[in-house]
Amino acid sequence: MSLGAVVAHGEVQITSVEMEDQPQEISSVTAARPLRVSSATRSLRFHFTQVDASGKPTARLRYKLEGYDETWRDLPLEIDMKLSVQFMDKEQGIVGTDNFKIIGETPGWTGQPGTSPFVTRTEQTTAPARSIEARVLLSTHGVDAAMGVIGLEDLQATVHSSTDTRTYDWTVTEGVDLNQPLGVPANWERQGSRADMAQVLKLTDPFPRTILMLNDDDFDRHCTWSTLRLQMMQVHPGEQLRLHWKMAHSIGRSGPGDVAYPGLPPGHYWFRVAAAKANGDLTGEEVSLAIEVVAPLYRQWGFWVVLFALIGGAVAWLGRILALRKTNRQIAELERRQEIENERSRIARDLHDDIGAGLTEIAMQSDWLRRELASGITNDTRRRAERVCQSATELTRSVDEIVWAVTPENDTLERFANYLVHSTEQFLDATSLKLRFDFPQNLPQIVLTGKVRHHLYLATREALNNMLKHSGAATVKISLQVDDVRILLSVEDDGCGFAPDEAGAAGTHEGLHNMKKRLTEIGGNCQITSRPGGGTRVEFNLPIPPSNRS
Repeated sequence: MSLGAVVAHGEVQITSVEMEDQPQEISSVTAARPLRVSSATRSLRFHFTQVDASGKPTARLRYKLEGYDETWRDLPLEIDMKLSVQFMDKEQGIVGTDNFKIIGETPGWTGQPGTSPFVTRTEQTTAPARSIEARVLLSTHGVDAAMGVIGLEDLQATVHSSTDTRTYDWTVTEGVDLNQPLGVPANWERQGSRADMAQVLKLTDPFPRTILMLNDDDFDRHCTWSTLRLQMMQVHPGEQLRLHWKMAHSIGRSGPGDVAYPGLPPGHYWFRVAAAKANGDLTGEEVSLAIEVVAPLYRQWGFWVVLFALIGGAVAWLGRILALRKTNRQIAELERRQEIENERSRIARDLHDDIGAGLTEIAMQSDWLRRELASGITNDTRRRAERVCQSATELTRSVDEIVWAVTPENDTLERFANYLVHSTEQFLDATSLKLRFDFPQNLPQIVLTGKVRHHLYLATREALNNMLKHSGAATVKISLQVDDVRILLSVEDDGCGFAPDEAGAAGTHEGLHNMKKRLTEIGGNCQITSRPGGGTRVEFNLPIPPSNRS
């Protein structure tokens, strides 16, 4: 049974719809909200009927799936209308019957045999044993709720034996009242529970003639045209009987109906059921149901539009990504080259400023020392010798710093910390300052370029120099802190302090400016905290490069 109410109009009803043998809800189906069916559905089945108030069928039913069927269809008959040949023995008992089914509708049917084209049909049968004669019957049956109209003319039979050929012609040429439906042809008789449905029809086009008709509009009763017993064909067992006739017809039946459509292609359809007269003409009573067969996603144009749009977008996005990567590689390469050039310039500058100046000073002091030695050793001579030795030591340290800064193996925070500890201990070894380090036990693996290490190291040395020259401190503490985003290196003393915002001794603020400039060049900043009598703290705050962050 269907889910919900039936879809009905008048006495015609679509009682249920099944999809893969599963009932569907059809009570709310409208043109705007059709029954949606997947194109993968193998079977779509419709059940329909037509009855009057007493529950009795009163009309022939025809159906059509608009958008799929070209013409109206009829329900199949279990017992068909037919043209039959009956064979009888000498006692007039029936010894054999051969039935030739008449089904459906002939091409070009207009609703009446008189205006419809006739089709030619030929059938053949063999006389059975004991048969001595045969007759022809054109009949309908009421047991299967059949309805229909048949027109027949030019019926002839030819009997072939080994010795002769006999021809029988049952064309209606004589009779009584042949211009009336119930006229009596000379060579036929009416039979059946409603013999009046066996009729004759007078035609004038293309020439005057009379044809036989069956006009069966009764579901319960039947009728038959039969050749007269006096005009039976004479036959012998084994003889071949060939029938030839022309006919036009439309045959169907009442409900209930049960039809299925397998594997419908995607599209919009209307399943229509209509009441019809016996001749197939529609009465106007009709019911319909909107159906939409939905194509699979890959067969919907919208899917391909979206897919191609996504593909196009993905290609464009990929092209942009590749172009950006290429551009970024080019920029990175340019930056690397610029970094190399900057590093080369820095090394050249350091060589010129530190090494060149140191060598020049050593040369000058040595020349003065040589001249003074010629006149004897004095206190000035000793001081110059000490100055030459000090300059050579400082020159060696400068060369060591330059080599350390440009060596790639040292490009880590851990190597920087080790070098800072070692060089600071050497730098302050000859002083009375107490030196303390507060470094983490395990430093993270952070890459620091030669430029970063060099500037951070020189800024730290600048801070230590300032403390030695101006603070009068007894203790210096160097601390290193590292978190997820920054490196904080601080140098703190317990000296006399100063007011950072006020002008101090000559050169003091020049050193502070140099520290800040160095940190700015490597993306960091320098903060100085001090007050007179309260010591000094210098903080170097350096962000960790993004490539090092987890």
